Formats: sequence, structure tokens, C-alpha cells
Amino acid sequence: MQKRIGKPQILKKVNSSLIQQFIYEQGPISKPAIAQKSGLSLPTVNKIVDDLEKDGFIISVGVAGNGTGRKAMLYEINKKSGSLIALFYQRGQLRSRISDIAGETLHEEMFELNTKSAKSAMNSICKAIDTLIKAAPSGVKAIGVGIPGAVMPDGQLLGIPKIDVWEDFNLTQALAEKYETDICVENDVNLTAVGYYHTYLSGRFDNIVYIYTGNGMGSGIILNKKLYRGSSCFSGEIGFMAPLTKTSTKRNYTANGGYLECMMKDYIGIDSTGLWKTVEPEQRSKVADIFSAASANYIAILNPDAIVFGGELFSPELVDLIKEKIPLYAPKSSMPEVIYDKSDDTGVNGLVLNCRSKIVTNIQLISNSGV
Repeated sequence: MQKRIGKPQILKKVNSSLIQQFIYEQGPISKPAIAQKSGLSLPTVNKIVDDLEKDGFIISVGVAGNGTGRKAMLYEINKKSGSLIALFYQRGQLRSRISDIAGETLHEEMFELNTKSAKSAMNSICKAIDTLIKAAPSGVKAIGVGIPGAVMPDGQLLGIPKIDVWEDFNLTQALAEKYETDICVENDVNLTAVGYYHTYLSGRFDNIVYIYTGNGMGSGIILNKKLYRGSSCFSGEIGFMAPLTKTSTKRNYTANGGYLECMMKDYIGIDSTGLWKTVEPEQRSKVADIFSAASANYIAILNPDAIVFGGELFSPELVDLIKEKIPLYAPKSSMPEVIYDKSDDTGVNGLVLNCRSKIVTNIQLISNSGV
């Protein structure tokens, strides 16, 4: 492991974050094991672990091994040391979750979101947060919000038609002014990509694309194990993919969510049951053609290990059809694993993970620096 250099206080914070991460992911774990896995010296690990235990962030849970001789103490995260609050926009409502500091779910509840004005929407968010803070069993360490729009590095929201009253609104700043805790605001599909990757694919793959279509469409991209957001946080906006053939020059596709989203306008909002029961077979084939071609574009540019499809529109049957059609556009030798995500929890899971990373480690799952 490469040695880290820098100011002592910064180095200590980085080392502490690294040790916290090992305890989160691999606890119960001993000090010698942390030192061996992290590359840090045992005296450094001893001091930081003792400080974390003194602060109540971790607890000792017994000793390692059953043999004779001196045994190393084992440590794990103190689940009672704090709570996380997650609010994820889902089908016009706020799906909320209270988790302990280890990310385990303690409570879930749905809240209405009043979008008549920016103020009413903000009041809805704050009312939900205040309710959840009262219900949390321990102090809230982070509050996360997943929204259907782009979140700029400064916290400004852009391209958010589902909550258009928040266009150009800085939700991160508004929440930070009201609540004295870490605030995490991120795009909903980005969070879904993070949630699926770290729940199911971490350790297997380094690069994936998650494509969502339901009440809107979008995608999240994981490159080298991290979420890629692009220079202007526009990465993954699949609706703006354009054809290579000539299109109408009289139509402003950008103003309507992009060319591909315009092509999909008759299918966005339809669930998988409706697609297979009320839509003609040739139309289902058209939908599969669109997504197989879009997948081929991702393959040609990113060559991901896997492409995951999730959202109300998709079903195992549609994903199988897309998989069959991808080789028409991209070579089989570069074919990624094609996966259907049936879970409705992936996005909120990703939000909880992001809240955890915010308070645990400087090496975050989601960065505002472009990657």
C-alpha cells in the first residue's frame, strides 16, 4: 500500500476514515488485522481504534480465536452511535427510511410531497425530516435526499421536471442552513446505480451501467468502482442520446427531454404489466430495439462489465428480448452481463450507503468533483 503524506491533522483524519471503513466492512476485526490490511503501523492503529472506542463510535465484542496465549480484541461499529435519515423521491412521494449507523433499516414511512411551489416542496421535506428526527432512536448523523434531477457540485438542482418548482434551487444549502448535520443530495438514478453495484456487484465488476425507465428515464454509470458524473453532472442522461441518421431540424429535442426520451414518450409511465398486456408485440419489439441500440452505444464507448435494467417498464421478458437484440449492434465478444433488477429498494439503499460514506470515510461512493 502506498504511504500517505501530508499535514499531520489531515493524515490522522484520513487514517481514521480508513480504519473506520475497515471496521464497517470487515468487523468484527482486530487491531493487528486492521494494521495488516491497511498498511498502517500497529501503534497508529492502536491509537486511532482506542480514540474511536472512547468516542463511542466502535465497541469491543470479544476476542479472536479459541487457542491459548494472548488474544486480540475484536471491534465492530457501534450501531447505537447514530442514525441516518434517507428521503427518496418515488412515484410522486417521499419514501423515507431511518437506519442505524451500520445501515440497517429501523423504520420506513411514506410522505406526501407538495410541489405547488418551491416553498411548499421545501416545507414537505422539512416536515418529513422533523418527524423522522423525533422517531430516530439516536442522534442523526446524516440526512440524504434522492431527487429526479441533476445535482450540481454546488448543490444547485437542474433538469428536474418532476419537481419543476425546484429548478435552479439549491436544496443542499437550504437543508444545511436548517439542520446541523451532514447533508447528502443526489440524483435518484445515480443512487440506484450505487445501491445495486455495492449490494450485488462490488468485487465482481469494476464498471457497470444502470438503465432506469419508469416515471421518466435515466442511467447511472459506475467506472473504476466509483460513480461517474461527468464535467457538468450530465453523465448518464440516456434520454438525450441522439441518432446518427438525419432527424427533423424543426423540432427542439433538448426542450422535450432529449431525442431518445421523445422516442420513448408513449412508453414512459407504462409498467411492465401494461407493456406486455396492452401494447402490441411489434411495439414491444420497438422498445427492445431502442434499449439494445442504447446499450450498444454504452458498450462502444465504455465497454462495461454489466448493464443493469430497472424500473417499472422493465420485466424479465423485456430484458431477455433486449439481450437477444444487442448483438445486432455490438459484437458478442464485447457483450456485457445483462441483468434485470426487480427490487424497488435499490435507490433508497444507495442513498443510505451514500449517507454512510459521507460520515465514515473521505473516500466517498459519490464525489462532487466529476467522478
